[in-house]
Amino acid sequence: MNTLELNKQEILQLQPDDIKGMLSAEEIVYMAKTLDSFWSYDYVAAEDGRPGKHALLKSGLHSDGFFISRIFLKHSNIRKIIAHQLVRHYDLLGIPKPDWVVGIPAGATELGVDVASIMGVGLAEMQKVDGRIMLTSDIPSGDSLLLVEDFCTQATGFTEAVLDIVEYNPLIDIQPYELVVVSRGGLKEIVVPGHKTFMIITAAHHRINDWDKESCPLCLNYGSIPIKPKESDENWEEINNSQK
Repeated sequence: MNTLELNKQEILQLQPDDIKGMLSAEEIVYMAKTLDSFWSYDYVAAEDGRPGKHALLKSGLHSDGFFISRIFLKHSNIRKIIAHQLVRHYDLLGIPKPDWVVGIPAGATELGVDVASIMGVGLAEMQKVDGRIMLTSDIPSGDSLLLVEDFCTQATGFTEAVLDIVEYNPLIDIQPYELVVVSRGGLKEIVVPGHKTFMIITAAHHRINDWDKESCPLCLNYGSIPIKPKESDENWEEINNSQK
């Protein structure tokens, strides 16, 4: 089976047992694009006079790629396939299984459920309350906890989650790893100030470019217009169709 030749309907019929080996980053990005959850800027179209729109991130940076995990992972078969891939990457490193797994909200909450089930370990819960990511499960002192995330750029959400656990549950043994569906920022590890360094275990490393407003080549060279992709369904449709 060549994953790169599957259409949308065929991808939605895939089951974890259909994937015998490790999916490449190219295959995962292809699946995400086919399921309308991944957008990337078309430089060829821009050179042909179709500058379209590009992504304005929450940080204020401009970008030539964007991934919406809730669209990708809403399909239970895809979520389970990705969960199996992450566990395979983890197992290949020969790391002992943690006592608990938790998905960082909200993008990885259900993914954490699948990872915990595949590993056969306890499922913990985190919630975002008044803008704060916090652990809401009672985990015994000394037990180990593995964090799972959907998308990693600068590890802001992961760092926030770790620091909250360290402050309010200091006796939990946070594993020095993070499972990530797509690492887009080029990071291989995360250094959490005052704590430890975490290795990123990802299903797909896929570098996406970011620039500040003043140096964005998509604005300066092509006259492309920045837009917030996640602000509305209309924005997501607009950025995907803007260079067609």
